[in-house]
Amino acid sequence: MESKNLVKYIGLGVLAFVAVIIFFNSWQDVEPGEEGFVYKPYTTGVDTNVTYTEGTRFIAPWNEMITYNVRQLSKSYNQEVMDLNGTEVKVDVAVNYSAQKGHSPNLHLKHGPGYVSFIDDKAKGAIKDVIGRYTYEQVYSSKREVLENEMEEILKKDFEGNFIELHYVEIADVNLPDNIAQQITVKETQKQKNLTAKEKEKEEEYLANAKIEKARGDSALVVSARFKAEAIQLEAEQISKNPQYIELKKWEKWDGTGSPYGQNNVFGDKSISILKSN
Repeated sequence: MESKNLVKYIGLGVLAFVAVIIFFNSWQDVEPGEEGFVYKPYTTGVDTNVTYTEGTRFIAPWNEMITYNVRQLSKSYNQEVMDLNGTEVKVDVAVNYSAQKGHSPNLHLKHGPGYVSFIDDKAKGAIKDVIGRYTYEQVYSSKREVLENEMEEILKKDFEGNFIELHYVEIADVNLPDNIAQQITVKETQKQKNLTAKEKEKEEEYLANAKIEKARGDSALVVSARFKAEAIQLEAEQISKNPQYIELKKWEKWDGTGSPYGQNNVFGDKSISILKSN
């Protein structure tokens, strides 16, 4: 009798031990920045109705918790593409995306853990398509924001229904053949010289007016003219120290119509030449 009780107690002990192991192994973690869902291999498969945010969850040991990173991620693409005229342009483009929250099980079923390969194919196609619509000058200087917006429009349509969210596209760098890059540098340098010369003319004009008003005895106008001359001089100094200051002033004066760069010329259609006299 005692032997039977002993076997019974041992059996209960073993069952209790197994139950404890199963209980502790049934707790599964979803790390911060992840989203989880349950795969039920013996019943309904992937559960697309319930997703889990970070934390520890009790999942039956015969089921599996699958997790996906839902943070914003960035993928860079360094591509050589042809511009509108067939010139080879090298661009570095960053695509910022994330798995769509609440839809990680759908993403898993449609693309699986390697869904980034889908993003690669679509991003490379969008870059090639958009860059091919413009000349290298537009890509290099004035059209970056426009190009980024067009790439975003294409990728948003591609990602729609694929449970991927596009955050933004950024053109990080543009590299041109050396001879073309040098030509653009020369044009930009001349443009800056032209702007500086124009500001210098204004400064001299205001100083001349100040002398005239001083001779007339109007002190208020003298102060005003001197103030304007000093402002012009300061602006010229800013241009020489920081070429991008020119871009700021250009956009401040733009009225919203046409292009601030002029017609059919990214560098402007009314540039002047600076001739050095002997």
